[in-house]
Amino acid sequence: MKILNVIENMDESSGGGATERTRQLSIHFARLGHDVTILTTSFRLSKSAQEQLHPIKIVALPILLKRFYIPWPSFLKVRDAVRNAEIIHIVSHWSLVSLIAYFFIRLYKKKYTVSPLGALPIYGRSKFIKRAYNYFFGKKIIQNASLSIVATLNETPAFTDLNVNKEEIIHIPNGINEEDYMIKADSDFRNRFGLSDKPFILFMGRLNRIKGPDLLLKAFNNVKDMFPDLHLVYIGPDEGLLESLENYTYLNGIEERVHFLGYISREDKSRIINEAHFLTVPSRKEAMSIVVLEAGIAAKPALITDQCGFEELEEVNGGYIVTPTVDGLTNGIKDMINIDNEINALGSNLKMLVSKNYLWSSAAKRHISVFKELIDIKDENR
Repeated sequence: MKILNVIENMDESSGGGATERTRQLSIHFARLGHDVTILTTSFRLSKSAQEQLHPIKIVALPILLKRFYIPWPSFLKVRDAVRNAEIIHIVSHWSLVSLIAYFFIRLYKKKYTVSPLGALPIYGRSKFIKRAYNYFFGKKIIQNASLSIVATLNETPAFTDLNVNKEEIIHIPNGINEEDYMIKADSDFRNRFGLSDKPFILFMGRLNRIKGPDLLLKAFNNVKDMFPDLHLVYIGPDEGLLESLENYTYLNGIEERVHFLGYISREDKSRIINEAHFLTVPSRKEAMSIVVLEAGIAAKPALITDQCGFEELEEVNGGYIVTPTVDGLTNGIKDMINIDNEINALGSNLKMLVSKNYLWSSAAKRHISVFKELIDIKDENR
């Protein structure tokens, strides 16, 4: 099967969960013997990153404006990528790359699926631009899709608000590769990152308001005197909040206990997860969080908000779910620290759940099954 994945950003350091999902699914599609192409932009797309994805073909449009991932149109490249595909999978939503691909999808009457991954609600910056995009193009891209694929059922209302039938929505959750998280911390790991031997809680994600790093920092400040040995570690790229977060630590005298490490390698991410006391996901809005799976596969429990679409966490006793507020996170941190003797058991529970139900290999097979069904339907209608 010839599969085309469309996403505007394949940079691991800034692309977030959508990039990781596209990367992992593409790799596993190829392992299953399919011909896979990724249509994206050249934004921070290094030669080594492309080599790591071999034999997947990369069609990267030159980037003109980084702020909105505006590409040089390269219509012939997009045309050929779409025309050669049997099925197209559009990831994320606010994307000119997807829009250009959509034009050729309609021209050549191709079957396609969409996975906005929580991006449909108009939230955060550039609301006017997003409303205009939806009014002229975005709604049609979603409504005309053969199927919509969601990572969490919490995404469903955003589709039904656009008059998409529930029967046309398929739930395929995110996944994980256990082998990626088996690297443990070496003897100089903490020294390399300026960490003491004290316990720390971990935030993994973009420093963006929607991810709630500011809520977590205020909650940590609330408990700093109750747990004087506790530290807080952030890993992930800055998207406009780093300066204000750092200023907050100085104003409250906690700069020695809060660590902003930025983007780190996959190997170091494995090491830091394995060293963490527990993971925190303070998101104000989130499709199913991949970082919860990353913590779980390393047998670490998680404290998440009720906007993360992962209610199973509490069902299996793998951590706590709280409201996306400073008070909610403050109480959640207290509860997690106060069950110190049980923390390993919670991590084991979460690992069992993740290992059983959330592997990328399984998610890829489910996608392939959906794609084959759509292609068969198309062939029957010829």
